[in-house]
Amino acid sequence: MDGGVRNQGRPARRRPLRSLCAASVLVAMTLTVPALAQPADQTSRVPTVTRLVKIFTDLEARLDAQAHSSDGAALAQMLDPAFEMRVGSSPGVPVPRDDWLRQARTAPATPIEQMAVHDFGAVAVVSFRRGPPAGGSGGAAFIVDVWNRVGDGWRLATRYASDAASDSIPAIVSPPTIDKRY
Repeated sequence: MDGGVRNQGRPARRRPLRSLCAASVLVAMTLTVPALAQPADQTSRVPTVTRLVKIFTDLEARLDAQAHSSDGAALAQMLDPAFEMRVGSSPGVPVPRDDWLRQARTAPATPIEQMAVHDFGAVAVVSFRRGPPAGGSGGAAFIVDVWNRVGDGWRLATRYASDAASDSIPAIVSPPTIDKRY
């Protein structure tokens, strides 16, 4: 009978251990199943822009909107009276303000990407890539706009534009090092 008592005692000790293992497995499954249900690839990210990039993205969008609206006066007010555009293929021949205004009215709206803003107080230099028009022909352009602060607002003073796909710009090479001999 002694043996019977021992045998009856052993299973009683194992039951709490088995219940603990079963509970642990159940908890682990409960925690991992929702994680497995999540999409595997969540690489979409929301870009964060600086305050100045936001301001000048809005200004550039407003410039485009005014160019395609019937209110020519509003577009003209966004430009400095001495505005001109310089094009990379012929930098010595500026496009005058009035010619640019006519061209801007017929140009298709294109998305703005990769903007950078350098604030110099009364002047801001804004560079960006202007993508090709959706469903249209033409390539992307690299634009550098120079904006002047006027009161609480900004006016576009000069625009520099070139083909963004051009590979004609030589790579910048660091100067050779000169050994110092004492």
